[in-house]
Amino acid sequence: MGDMKQQRALPERVWRELARVPRNVRRLLSRAAPRVTGKMKTGTPSIDRYEDWISKNEPNREELDVQRRHSAASLAGPKISLLIPVSETSPRFLDELFESIVAQTYGNWEACVVDAASSNTELLRQWSEADPRIHLDRLVTNLGIAENTNRALHAAEGDFIALVDHDDVLAPFALHEVACAIRQNPGAEIFYSDEDRLSESGKRTKPFFKPEWSPELLYSCMYFGHLTAYDRHLAVALGGFRKEFDLSQDYDFALRAVERSQKIVHIPHVLYHWREHAASGASGGKPEARKTNIAALADAVKRRGLQAEVLETPTANRVRMVMTDPPRVSVIIPTDSPERAIKCGHDLVAGTGYPYAEFILVANTSLIHKMKESVEISSNNVRLIPFDEPFNFSSKCNAGAREAIGERLIFLNDDVEPKESSWVQNVIEPLENPEVGAVAPKLLYEDGRIQHAGLVTGVREFVGTAFHREQAATRMHVNFAQSMRNVAALSGACLAVRRDTFFEVGGFDEKNAAIAHSDIDLCFRIRLAGMRCVYTPFTELQHTGRASAGLTPNEAKPRRDKSTTYLLNRWGEYVTRDPFFTDNMRDWLFADSPVPIQMFARNQFPPTPSQIDILFVSPDLTRSGAPLSLFHLAEWCRGNGFFVTVAAPVDGPLRNKFVAAEIPLIIDPLTGTDHPSFGRLIGNFDVVVANTVKTADAITVRSRENVPRVWWLHETELGQRFLRKDARISAALSLQIYWSRRAIARSRFIASTPPAQCTS
Repeated sequence: MGDMKQQRALPERVWRELARVPRNVRRLLSRAAPRVTGKMKTGTPSIDRYEDWISKNEPNREELDVQRRHSAASLAGPKISLLIPVSETSPRFLDELFESIVAQTYGNWEACVVDAASSNTELLRQWSEADPRIHLDRLVTNLGIAENTNRALHAAEGDFIALVDHDDVLAPFALHEVACAIRQNPGAEIFYSDEDRLSESGKRTKPFFKPEWSPELLYSCMYFGHLTAYDRHLAVALGGFRKEFDLSQDYDFALRAVERSQKIVHIPHVLYHWREHAASGASGGKPEARKTNIAALADAVKRRGLQAEVLETPTANRVRMVMTDPPRVSVIIPTDSPERAIKCGHDLVAGTGYPYAEFILVANTSLIHKMKESVEISSNNVRLIPFDEPFNFSSKCNAGAREAIGERLIFLNDDVEPKESSWVQNVIEPLENPEVGAVAPKLLYEDGRIQHAGLVTGVREFVGTAFHREQAATRMHVNFAQSMRNVAALSGACLAVRRDTFFEVGGFDEKNAAIAHSDIDLCFRIRLAGMRCVYTPFTELQHTGRASAGLTPNEAKPRRDKSTTYLLNRWGEYVTRDPFFTDNMRDWLFADSPVPIQMFARNQFPPTPSQIDILFVSPDLTRSGAPLSLFHLAEWCRGNGFFVTVAAPVDGPLRNKFVAAEIPLIIDPLTGTDHPSFGRLIGNFDVVVANTVKTADAITVRSRENVPRVWWLHETELGQRFLRKDARISAALSLQIYWSRRAIARSRFIASTPPAQCTS
């Protein structure tokens, strides 16, 4: 056996691989054959969108059988008691309900059925005799929905109770998912799932995908809905359901339960089919329920000691905080536009009805001199703060905040115009709740469509807008745009915070979010401090666009913005996962980029101190040689002080290794394509490493930034076959001659730098 070759250090091996790139490029080009073109197949038949979603996201027959076998073979899991009060309903609906119950893939359940003197006694008796888990209690009179449910609760012996209406249907895997969630979340006392509607003909429609626990949204509506399960001991301790809130007894119960629960869990599966028929609540057949709904909420507000009034709006409830001692408000407006500054100093002040507001305009000295000569802004409520430093939007806002005397701060872009004089009080009133840290209103484009109804994360390009470009009064997705609710982040175009909160979390980040994403970063720090970000629809402002972000002629162009990469580095979990715009919501509602995407990252405190941000592009996440080589290189780079991110078009078993190594991972079908969003992603990084010949588009795709790209080619004969089939690869190879020279120079620096220096 001969002597083994000396193992080179990884940096040197990397450099040697990169150095081979030009040689491999020339070799492939010299053997290239013309590309054979072909036509794409067209004419794919269109199908119902929700039916398509169901086929892709719900278990098929074989998977349901696996669940049944697992339930039969495993030790007893949590026992789930279904509380089913029955009054007059269609025998067909009852049959379909019990068929769905006995067909559950999870077996440890009981159905506590209370027959409230209905005409379906015989049918119910047959079902109770057919399955011993169905327990029947017949009443001689109908006690009302709350008392009927209490009778079922008193008979229940399960670990958890779940509420089921007599005319609805459970998904066959409903209790399986509830039991799994209970096992995975020890200590949780409340569980709720997504749901949809069921027509009388049996067609499933109108999916309601829900956010995770959202206190403000529960004020706006009973969004828990169905299927909801509660720890039985908690339900008993609450005293069950209250008769005075009949028809909204479940809402009253939920409002009381969340006050005592330490953990509330959303199950992101459609487990319940809410029947639509003339007499059902799903079709608006219970008009009296609105009155008891408002009464239950008013009782909760009183019980919690909130100084607030409960209002009924056409689309949602509103809990309006009462400001017994109205706070002083400072409206901070960074500007360098003479026209908009004059307009803010006059029209904005005149159009604001809040008597305790001051208006702080932060501008360059030259503009301030002009403004002081203007009679239009002679009001004592307007203050002018000079700012002559290089363009830095965060610094401007912080300068205004330091001069502010208000207990509440509203940061306002100079191109935002209120539509009503009460805008200030409507924006700041939720801040009377100390658990709320930031508030922003509905912003509209000039055509009246929504620009901002809360920001969302976990979408392509990381941050987007909920219900973007929908009509201002849209009732889409159970009136979410018309409901006060919790959101991941808020737009800084009009953003209200308490003064002490703003400075406690450090204000706007002047270094890492000088221009873009300063509002996102601030909201994330507010959330990290344990407070909530709240969107309010109860005032509307018009935002003319991005005029306020423009530069004046005398300002130098800022250096390349790296705020997106900073967000991913520091706020990886927050920017890739939105608890208030869950994956199902995103894939169903986010119209700006509807192709599904998965992202995995973690928050880092402090973030990785990196001078070079690297994007690795892999053709897949299999455990084959090239992806594994990329993983080891990415892991080494991360361990030596570089911030790295990996993007791949498809999921695979290697995903778990990246997640365990805490390397941000983007699984996006548009990765490695010529889609503009992929080009914009590339523009956030200092260098791109595209792995194998299959990632040609990572080399050719256009990007606003001149980002060096390294094509890490492993193939020779295989590469020739790809080259003959696809002219893009030939184009990419010619580009790579240029990119490789830049990248090799950089890689030589990395390879020759000791690890201690690499981490700087």
